[in-house]
Amino acid sequence: MNYLETLFSLKGKTAIITGGSKGIGAEIALAFLNAGANIVCVSRSNLAKKKEINKFYKQCDITIAKEFNAICEYTISRYDNIDILVNAAGVSLPANKSLSNIDRFKKTLDINLTSLYQCCDIASRHMNNGGSILNITSIGSIMGFPNNPGYISSKGGVKMLTKSLAIDLSTNGIRVNNIAPGYIKTDMTKDSYENKQMHQERINRMIINRWGEVTDIIGAAIFLASDSSSYITGSEIVIDGGWTAKGI
Repeated sequence: MNYLETLFSLKGKTAIITGGSKGIGAEIALAFLNAGANIVCVSRSNLAKKKEINKFYKQCDITIAKEFNAICEYTISRYDNIDILVNAAGVSLPANKSLSNIDRFKKTLDINLTSLYQCCDIASRHMNNGGSILNITSIGSIMGFPNNPGYISSKGGVKMLTKSLAIDLSTNGIRVNNIAPGYIKTDMTKDSYENKQMHQERINRMIINRWGEVTDIIGAAIFLASDSSSYITGSEIVIDGGWTAKGI
């Protein structure tokens, strides 16, 4: 390997990626695979959208501790260790008649915050040689956005959970960091991306005048998972095209 490949290599490391069936999670999983890592991708879906990672894919509901613990035990039995956990699973639930506002709020926090903590708690017990936990938050963890208080609260909670776990897990040599994406083109943002007015309104808030692609996330993810970031914990990389930096 050349110098840069060595600097950011994940060769010999094993990663579990939640939310790995599509979007940011699937893109990170493929990037880690290409960087030399062993990967185990999990999600509630039957299969991953990226065929390259389907043979590394396992169906799992992360809200059920027993299921995620089984994933960790499978990973240990196959690869001997867990070095990296990427928590990319998350939901943004639209308002609908089937859920009251409070039930929508509770369900969002259960998936986005409580289950993420559960995954960190379980996986960290299997990270015997230290490691890196990477949580995917949102610019919604930094700024207020309308009509989705559960999502904003859950991502804000993850932001502070990361700082707390960075302290608690440091004694085991585990680093914990965030990536906070802005408006990235995924299934979750499809409606606003395809709506011409909403699409442009969001671009107007950015310094870099385009929506983000899932590939815009992978460089930071590889960096935070690799030994190149060995002195970074409790921190956050914001990837938002300059949204949170822009005033007028």
